[in-house]
Amino acid sequence: MARTRTEVLSYAKPQQVEASGCYAITFIRPTGANPVMVNGYLLADGQSLQIQQNVGDEDRSTYDIVFYTGAGANDLTVIKIMPE
Repeated sequence: MARTRTEVLSYAKPQQVEASGCYAITFIRPTGANPVMVNGYLLADGQSLQIQQNVGDEDRSTYDIVFYTGAGANDLTVIKIMPE
């Protein structure tokens, strides 16, 4: 089994997120946060989007994050499982 480390990151502005060779990446929109799209996919309130690679593969993607104006705050949590 591969040795891994977990990175937990927070984003509050539109930008690109590099997967940086992760084995899995999860985007989480907290309940009450402003609407956010990840690569054109709209996350519903409180919803998460998880992308996993096949065993032995690494994600080298770049993900576009776009926030939309709402009553809440811009808030997106990203969790990456990285090789160590």
